[in-house]
Amino acid sequence: MDLTFTSEMQKGLGQSRGLNYEEYGRSLEKQIHVEKLREKEYHDAKTMASEINSQLPK
Repeated sequence: MDLTFTSEMQKGLGQSRGLNYEEYGRSLEKQIHVEKLREKEYHDAKTMASEINSQLPK
């Protein structure tokens, strides 16, 4: 797989996951781990937004 990333993407991965894209690209296990974390964070944020929205007056 050929991975091309911007410097902003590189910085974000480093800050949020402690990895650089070279490490990420070399290791399928690290890719799977990162993507599972991203998916969990996405679902957690969606749940939180839904809970907040349900508490707002209509």
